[in-house]
Amino acid sequence: MKTFNFNFIENTQKTRTIYVGFGEDKKLSLKLESENYDAECCKQSFSIENLQDLGFLIAKQFSQAQRIEVSVENALLAQFDPMQFIQWLGFGLYLSSYKYQHKQTAYLDLNLTKIELDNSELALQEAFQISKTLATSQIVSRELMNLPSNVLYPESFVEAVKQLEMPNLTFKVLDEKELTEEKFGGLLSISQGSAREARVLVMKHSVPNATKTIALVGKGVTFDTGGISIKAARFMSTMKFDMGGAAAVVGAMYAITTLNLPINVIALCGLVENMPSSTAIKPGDVVMMRSQTSVEIISTDAEGRMVLADVLDYAQDKYQPDYLIDIATLTGGAGVALGKGYTALMGNNLDFIQTIKQSGEQCAEYVWHMPTGDWFNNPLECAYADLRHGSEDPHGSPCVAATFLQHFVKDEQKWAHLDIAAMAHDLAHRKIYGETASGYGALLLTHLCKTLSTQS
Repeated sequence: MKTFNFNFIENTQKTRTIYVGFGEDKKLSLKLESENYDAECCKQSFSIENLQDLGFLIAKQFSQAQRIEVSVENALLAQFDPMQFIQWLGFGLYLSSYKYQHKQTAYLDLNLTKIELDNSELALQEAFQISKTLATSQIVSRELMNLPSNVLYPESFVEAVKQLEMPNLTFKVLDEKELTEEKFGGLLSISQGSAREARVLVMKHSVPNATKTIALVGKGVTFDTGGISIKAARFMSTMKFDMGGAAAVVGAMYAITTLNLPINVIALCGLVENMPSSTAIKPGDVVMMRSQTSVEIISTDAEGRMVLADVLDYAQDKYQPDYLIDIATLTGGAGVALGKGYTALMGNNLDFIQTIKQSGEQCAEYVWHMPTGDWFNNPLECAYADLRHGSEDPHGSPCVAATFLQHFVKDEQKWAHLDIAAMAHDLAHRKIYGETASGYGALLLTHLCKTLSTQS
């Protein structure tokens, strides 16, 4: 197995020379040149993750250096594509410049440190530019997630996204009047307890002669109290992150349109606030969804699936995509099952699922396939409506939630569901993320669209 050694070597000069791949037994090693030094070493498996973290650590450790030189052993580049090496090293370098600064209004601060690659080779320059785009896309997601919910709510989410420079992207916004006309009964049932009106944001990336269309659907609950089924206080402070799916979709669209990927992409964000009040939905209520499926509410804290189900139905009805994928901070059970290393993946088409897995491996946002259907339909059986929307039994909760969503997906539609509940924030084990919002999912969706665009 490939490993790498870090040797951080300080001196007083403004130049740092970094040698990568000159270690014993051709291990991936890092040495920073100096006359006098104290060495600090660590070993990990060599992977895309390590390159991302390596770029981040270089920038953090030597933030005062005016110039950093990187020398890579040829034997290493024979096994690792130079463009990919530069892309993910640069990704980490750029992410190191991000630090959330509190704002009183919902705008996104994308002022990255200026970094120049001192190499005239066009392919490497292009790879380095891609690294900046990918890092910016993740920072877009992180900025949206880090904003407090008194600043970021459905209406201001839309306005913040519209401020982004995203060429060739068209916007459509459904307000509550239009959502009512379109019979978004599930989404509006969650929003009805809040003074903040719901929105659905639609973004379109259209490319002439593109042969495929994918729809990306993001859960955007800008704050989730749990509603009448109110959460315990210890779980409440992080609930501004419950729009992480919508944030990932926006970040991905930034990268997709900036890179002008040759695939048609429809992105839809279902935006609501889930609050307890005299007008809030209650356990036992029956709601008519956009698909004209009646659903009994079991817990108002299982609100995300109601939002997603309506938006999934709308996406299929209006856009007929070849591929449909939703992403959401949906269940705590996904984190119980998989920890903070994998996103739970469910779906109805094995080829599509395999493509998503490969896309995750290409960017170090890994997924783990979990089942739907069969036994997981049992908790959804209901005497009062077509479906219950969940169960008090926590067993298999990510799979039950995904199975509920599958009831709103046409049989012929290629569909997948990503549950990022455990991955949205507090990924301190990864240097590039830290303890705030991660922006997780933006890279995965971008690479999925890139992969699909190259498939015949």
